[in-house]
Amino acid sequence: MVENKILKSIETVFTIELTDNREAEIVYNSIKPEISFARNERSTSEIELNDNTILIKIFSNDVVSLRASINSYVRWIKLSTEILKI
Repeated sequence: MVENKILKSIETVFTIELTDNREAEIVYNSIKPEISFARNERSTSEIELNDNTILIKIFSNDVVSLRASINSYVRWIKLSTEILKI
């Protein structure tokens, strides 16, 4: 059976603006290593730091892997910011 895919790929970009450059750098450095572990045949990501803003680009082959990648980044960012409050 031949599978017809409507979407060839999906790309999303989201930004996280933090209170200051130091906090953004700490969060960026804490989630950046996850990029290499999160890379697979269905989804890849790029991350950039610009002052107090983190830019995350996710490229995916399907909606399910896109959603999983977004959820992972949201969890990592939330955890990093919560640890900073301790």
